Order: sequence, then C-alpha cells, then structure tokens
Amino acid sequence: MPKAKECVDQSMTSVQNTVASLQQALSSAEKEDNKAKIQTAIDSLNSATQQLSSYTD
Repeated sequence: MPKAKECVDQSMTSVQNTVASLQQALSSAEKEDNKAKIQTAIDSLNSATQQLSSYTD
C-alpha cells in the first residue's frame, strides 16, 4: 500500500491537471455565469493544492 505522502502527491498532480482543463474550459465558455462557476472551481482546487503542498509524513 502506498504511503500517504505518495497518495497526496498523486492527488495534487490530478488536481493540477484538472485545473489546466478547467482553464481551457474557462477560455472557451461564453456565458458569464458559466465562467464564474468555472473560476470558482479553479479557485477551490488551487486552495486545496496550497493546503496539500505543506503535507509531510
């Protein structure tokens, strides 16, 4: 079973990939309401990444 730190690192990579995808979606979204929703999701994911970046075993 992988160590917790390895799982956290993998999760952070997944979150960063998701943020990149959402940024592409943001650039192609047309409705302001949808742009705001996507931006909120991006902000939340970035916050999660910041919290996890200080994780140590």
